[in-house]
Amino acid sequence: MKLYKYFLLLIFYISFTSYSISAEKTVFLDIDFVLNNSNYGKSIYSRLEELNKKNFNNLVKMEKDLEKKKKSIDVSKNISTKENLDQQISLFNQDVKNFRSEKSKILKNFELKKKNEIDNFLVKVNPIVQDYMKANSISIVLPKNQIFMGNVNMDITNDIIELVNKIVKWWKNLIKNK
Repeated sequence: MKLYKYFLLLIFYISFTSYSISAEKTVFLDIDFVLNNSNYGKSIYSRLEELNKKNFNNLVKMEKDLEKKKKSIDVSKNISTKENLDQQISLFNQDVKNFRSEKSKILKNFELKKKNEIDNFLVKVNPIVQDYMKANSISIVLPKNQIFMGNVNMDITNDIIELVNKIVKWWKNLIKNK
């Protein structure tokens, strides 16, 4: 019977000790929301949108030029010699091939630029989140999209947006004053 009491005491001690050790502060963060709603993230998307519009306009212009060339070939079908028509069609097909290649290259470069901009954003925001964690004694930050349910008081997304906006404003002022 005495062994049984010691066993219960040991289990009681272990359960309370493990509970006090595991009392780490865990919060969650929606980094996509920070990217979409912070001033820094908005400026990234604004620059990317401008680049995308510029690329789109260039591609539309190139496509219109191809359409003009095709119409020109269609008009000259009855007038041109077979050799001349074959040469025009061959040149047109080469232009179409170049257009597709250029379009693919533009899209690939845009996606690479977008990825680099977002990666750069994450690199710059990471120290801000780490400092916030230290200042608020936070052990773990989980991504919000991985949380099924959680206390809304544990969501630090708005706090991080405010910090990013303040720090980016400070960076811009520092750069202007140099």
